[in-house]
Order: sequence, then structure tokens, then C-alpha cells
Amino acid sequence: MRFVVALLFCLLAPCGWAQDAVCEPADAVRAENRDGSVLTVQTECASPEVRRYVATLACDGGRVCDRREVTQEVGYTSMGHANLIDVDGDGMHEVEIRGMCGAGPNCEGEVYRIDPATRTLQHFFSGGYYELQVIEGWLVEAGRSSCCSWEFHLWKLDAPHALPLEYDTMDLMVQVDAGGDEDGNVTDVRCTFTRQNGDNRVVVAPPSRTLEAICEHYGEPYDLTSPDTTPGAP
Repeated sequence: MRFVVALLFCLLAPCGWAQDAVCEPADAVRAENRDGSVLTVQTECASPEVRRYVATLACDGGRVCDRREVTQEVGYTSMGHANLIDVDGDGMHEVEIRGMCGAGPNCEGEVYRIDPATRTLQHFFSGGYYELQVIEGWLVEAGRSSCCSWEFHLWKLDAPHALPLEYDTMDLMVQVDAGGDEDGNVTDVRCTFTRQNGDNRVVVAPPSRTLEAICEHYGEPYDLTSPDTTPGAP
């Protein structure tokens, strides 16, 4: 389920906090990269209703290589904030801007990374998620899709993609569904890897044992859905 659906209740009936939130500035966050460049992000207030994030990349001798501004409407992003992350652990930090949150743990997120060739900030990722990480060269976006189900969206980072990476361009989806009893105990888990094939999604095998570990999300034994072996399936 796409994140926009999870937020529909706020779009159709404005949340209570939407009328009261007011922008508050925040101290700059700073990180030094392995190449010696310095990345900072500052939260400013363009007005009481508009939050502005200013990301600056300083290169040799403090020279500003790039500067990017992103704005949010505070009324619909009361929990909005910016931070610096190193999603793949390569020593080069990214700017992560979080926005509107749904009823569960998922929140909008935009990630800007440093393009090493141009030393500029590029819009790398856009989605709605609880957690973002890199596993074996795959970007993995994790989010809850219902009370008893989580979705994981995967992009292979060394494959060609248009940027920013988005829901419609993912390479794989993993659905982890849990069943339970009336006492709230998990009784069974079903894990399914799928890939887009034309207008449909087909079941595929996990690319590796490490990625199959996503199925262990609930910490319980799981049943892995068998790959689609019909003619024409990848």
C-alpha cells in the first residue's frame, strides 16, 4: 500500500494539530565527510506557516560547492525535521528531510546525497517510511502497511534508475504478513518477494540469504512464498 493512502485520513479531515503548528527554527546540524567536505543543514522559518531547510556543502577551504533550499507547510508537517545520515555507511553523509506522518510509524522522507562527480546535492530518494537502510548494495525502505503487515521496497543501487528513487521504480517488494490469536500473539508469518512484470507483480526468489532475513521482521518462523515458475515469469 502506498504511503499516500496511509495519510488519506489527514488529507480528507485535517488533523487537530494542523491548525496550531507554528514554525520554530533549529540549530544547524553538521557532519564532516571522508573526502574532507562538510555538510550542514539549517532549519529556518520563512514565515510562521512555512519551514525552510537550507543544506550547504562546503568543499576545499570552506568554499561552498552547493546550496539547496527545501520548504514545508508547517500545518501539515508538524513533526517535520531535517537531519544528516549516512545511509550506506560510506563516510559520505546525506540530508534527510522528514515530513507528514500517518497514524502508524511511517513518515514522508526526502533524501539528498552528494554527487561525487559534480560535488552537488542531488535529490536521491522520495518516499514514506519508518526506516531506510542499505543491505548488500540494495536500498531498503521499510514501512508498516497495515496492523499486521510490513512492506519493504528495494532498489538495486548499481542498476540504472532515474532519480529520485520512488515507489514506481522499485526493483523488488517484500511483504511480511503476520497472523495472530485473540491474545495478540503472532501465530504465523508469510513472506513474499515480488517483482513488477508488465502490469502485474510476480513472485520471485530472494536475491540472497541476507535479503531473505527481511522475512524475520517479527522474530518468528516464517513461510516463504514459492517463486512463480509459469512461462515468462522472471
